[in-house]
Amino acid sequence: MVPGRGPQRWTSPLVRFVFRDLPPGPARLDLRLRGQRTPVLVAVDGVNAGVVEPGRTSLVAPLRSSGAGDHVVELRSDGFDAGDGRRLGALLDSATLHPATRGGPSPRLALLFAVPAVLMAAAALGAGLPATAALATAAEASLAQALLLWPQGLARSSYATLLAGLVAAGAAGALGFARWRERRMPGAGPWAFAAFVTAFLVQVMAGTSPLMVVSDEVFHANNLARVAGGEWFLTSLTQHARPFRFPYGVSFYVLLVPLLRLGVDAVILVRTGAAAAGLAASLGLFGLLAPGGAARAGLAVLLLQLLPWTFDPYSFGNLSNVFGQSLTTLFFCWWAGKTPGGWPAGAALLALGCLGHFSSLMVLGVLAGALLVARGGEGPGRTRLAALGVGLGLAGLYYLRFVPLVLSQLPRLAEGGGQGRGASRGPVDALKLLVLGVLGRWGAPALVLAALGRPRPGRSALDRDLAAYWAAGAVLAVPAIFSPLDVRFLYALTVPLAAAGGAGLVLLRGRGRAGALAAWLLLALQAAL
Repeated sequence: MVPGRGPQRWTSPLVRFVFRDLPPGPARLDLRLRGQRTPVLVAVDGVNAGVVEPGRTSLVAPLRSSGAGDHVVELRSDGFDAGDGRRLGALLDSATLHPATRGGPSPRLALLFAVPAVLMAAAALGAGLPATAALATAAEASLAQALLLWPQGLARSSYATLLAGLVAAGAAGALGFARWRERRMPGAGPWAFAAFVTAFLVQVMAGTSPLMVVSDEVFHANNLARVAGGEWFLTSLTQHARPFRFPYGVSFYVLLVPLLRLGVDAVILVRTGAAAAGLAASLGLFGLLAPGGAARAGLAVLLLQLLPWTFDPYSFGNLSNVFGQSLTTLFFCWWAGKTPGGWPAGAALLALGCLGHFSSLMVLGVLAGALLVARGGEGPGRTRLAALGVGLGLAGLYYLRFVPLVLSQLPRLAEGGGQGRGASRGPVDALKLLVLGVLGRWGAPALVLAALGRPRPGRSALDRDLAAYWAAGAVLAVPAIFSPLDVRFLYALTVPLAAAGGAGLVLLRGRGRAGALAAWLLLALQAAL
């Protein structure tokens, strides 16, 4: 994404664009590209439309009258070898077909909206939602579908079919999750369905949308290719004025390598991998909170999706950070829950989280210590202790390779705060940035709700662990203020924030009509951020 110019992307030497359901009659092709080193031959439906020579940046070509339906624009060149091993064609700004007449929605496009909406409504009814709520859920899904297809002519692209399939898959997944939770806890089905749908809309549909044009997804795709090629010890640079070099964990990529070798596109893999992890973390949070009330669990997951920090990493392309945070959430749910799968499951979640992103390593290290301290004299038990020992031990073995790198930069931690960007700042300026981050990336309505539903350690074991999570955040705030470390602890704290906010919403809803109105008003204000 280039400021003032919009999205752009390097193509391969051969690329095809499919425009679906165009009205009959003549049209005009408007092609904007640059950076090509060899002539680019342009064809529409197999008919030559022109050539874009090196140095030229556009082609406008009238197209003969044709019938309604699909049209294929093909760009073909010899291409050139890039320095990173890729073979590139041209830097594409846009490819647009302008029909002379504007037609209405085609029957196929109408079906792509109608069928998923019917499936979503049927799934909602099957999950136990009343008819009005089922219709509202279907309308919400259709609205999200329309918003994702409206810009850039995406309604005329093959993505429209893919998105309809995603909505249908989301409906099926939500129904399955709701019935599973209903069997475990009668009455939880409708809230489980709502939690799945909202998380699916944000984490999967929005998180994987082609409207999200971020360069870092290519960075992650290249990292995936490096790991697949046998590079297991990656490093990267921070964005400080004087950059730090830091270890870049590889567990996110290791899990995706088998699919890459099956031929799945690397960019698609890293995007869907992060989305799947984010969805799993949201569902894990629901499972953790559900014993304390399905409404609290469902509202907490809903609030989590409305926090700006939840979606920001997707928009920035910090996909490995999304994965690391998701594994952090799942490990916390394992620890604070009934430790499903025993110590091997806990150790795997902990190790994968520590190896997912360097900031997740710092968060999980401090969080593990806080959870241990919170257990007090009763101790964590053998299962949790074994998971900590094995998980942290595996992560430590991996990071041993980077000890000289880390030690060589330790003196620079005295340079001041900065949270990962630009010049370092003094503690006061760093604290101001922290306060602004709390307001901007959490939101004032969420803070009010979290204050109402804050955990009380003496009330339950879950509240004790949630309080320990907050304490870990307070510890992590110290290096964020006094050192240049980019801890991203505000992102990590979205989990206890959402849990407390869900409890706050339940508390307000139980205080009569005025309380319920205040709850929905705060939720609406949070959604507007």
